[in-house]
Amino acid sequence: MLKKNGLPSLADINTVKRRFFLQNRERLVRTQSTLRERQRDFLELLPLLFHINHPSLPGFISKLTPAGVADYSPPDHVLKTIKRYAKTFIEKRRALLRYEISALFLMGSSGTVAYSKKSDFDIWVCHESSIEVERLNDLKQKCKAIEEWAMSFDLEVHFFLVEPESFRRGVHENMSAESSGSAQHFLLMEEFYRTGLLLAGRYPLWWLIPPSEEARYYEYADFLKQKRFISEHEYVDFGPLEGVPAAEFFGAAMWQLYKGIDSPYKSVLKLLLMESYAQEYPNIELLCHRFKREIYKGETDLDRIDPYIMLYTKIEEYLVKQNEDERLALVRRCFYFKVNEPLSVPVKQHDVNWRRELLLTITQSWAWGDAYLEMLDSRQTWKIDRVLKERTVLVKALTYSYRFLSDFARKNAQLLSIDQQDLNVLGRKLYAAFERKAGKIDIINRGISGDLWESHLSFYRVKSGDSESWLLFAAPLNVADIAKEQPLRRSHSLIELLAWCHFNSVLNANTVLAMHSPDGMLTGRELKEMLYTFQRLFATDTV
Repeated sequence: MLKKNGLPSLADINTVKRRFFLQNRERLVRTQSTLRERQRDFLELLPLLFHINHPSLPGFISKLTPAGVADYSPPDHVLKTIKRYAKTFIEKRRALLRYEISALFLMGSSGTVAYSKKSDFDIWVCHESSIEVERLNDLKQKCKAIEEWAMSFDLEVHFFLVEPESFRRGVHENMSAESSGSAQHFLLMEEFYRTGLLLAGRYPLWWLIPPSEEARYYEYADFLKQKRFISEHEYVDFGPLEGVPAAEFFGAAMWQLYKGIDSPYKSVLKLLLMESYAQEYPNIELLCHRFKREIYKGETDLDRIDPYIMLYTKIEEYLVKQNEDERLALVRRCFYFKVNEPLSVPVKQHDVNWRRELLLTITQSWAWGDAYLEMLDSRQTWKIDRVLKERTVLVKALTYSYRFLSDFARKNAQLLSIDQQDLNVLGRKLYAAFERKAGKIDIINRGISGDLWESHLSFYRVKSGDSESWLLFAAPLNVADIAKEQPLRRSHSLIELLAWCHFNSVLNANTVLAMHSPDGMLTGRELKEMLYTFQRLFATDTV
């Protein structure tokens, strides 16, 4: 793309700019395609709501609230749409004296294969640094009001105020519930550059800095301005991203491990990405740099530069290189659950969307059959046997990541400044959650299935000399069938077995209980009474 002397021409710069705007526009189209009509209205109206301060518009706080989106002029169809929601609004076409909102960006999974009806919108409201504190508080209140208005569209929206100059210094509010609250500035920047969609306003200067010039970001930007290839009034500058400090991605990995105890599927993908970064350290290939290289090479296939496809691909490359077939299979399941498009469930032809077609192509390349897809799509009703198998794989994966990252911490202790006590605390949490030992009631269904309830449970007492044990079966078995079946669980204590069933929500008042005790020491009725006592003393929603 560059001339022979290595310096770009104005035509080169405009070509790159067009490529970024093209993928931005096409991803916005994909975002719109997943929304209902009124939800599409909301997304189209957002720039107008921040551009104009008018009492009849949703989110109005005061006439002093910062307003005016740079380089934005509401198109006719938006002005027509707003009339359905603010009938008394009359737009006066005149230039604003100040444009205090430099840009609006949509962050995260929007416009990617991972966006679904359950996804939310994270929106960055980038504003000028000169806004007074009182007026900035008005802008925060306006954002809250629009968040509440979004709920009437069945949308979950979160706004984050971003002042670019402060952001470059690493000063900003906690941008996501996915953050541990600690400093994850560079990872946040990486995700923004890879997934951020420009809704209105100025584009990121980062777009125009070639991948090979990332280390000379400011020098290259000065060259573009000196040549008048770009104007300071057309871009927003969040700064360069040469790499991610080891301490930051290590801290993020620790946080994902901690979250993975209760929500394993949600954490595995991010955890494995951090692990791959640790493996590459110090020469890390960040996903946003891979994304930018594809744009500069002229890649226009949205599927190839889909941020979540690229994330999966990087993890796949890492695991294949490590010959980690079991963890790769788990990552594929996590990716499938993240996309949340059940392929085994038939849909009408007009409901077939690009996400479904892309996911079908991907799963076919993995050689997934119909029976396997049906099993995955029934996850919310998986019963104990399937959940126990999956739990074993998840525990193994989380434990492996913990050991790998602990080893990384030891090798890079001076760089990380990690408190060994923090590692030990996390280790104890993992140990407490997953270790199996006598007398412990282990919770097996942490974020795996939606319902472990069994309609029939059989308790069978086995006596051998002076010792006895209890077996649990998920079926109404006769004594003659016991030897042929594998028990769900075995214990020396009936109380422990009942407690395990209760705290894992395997039974409730509708479960039919059968008791098989050779000497008749306990009846089914007495078993029920013991269960009712458990339910009175230990409500599962308080555990």
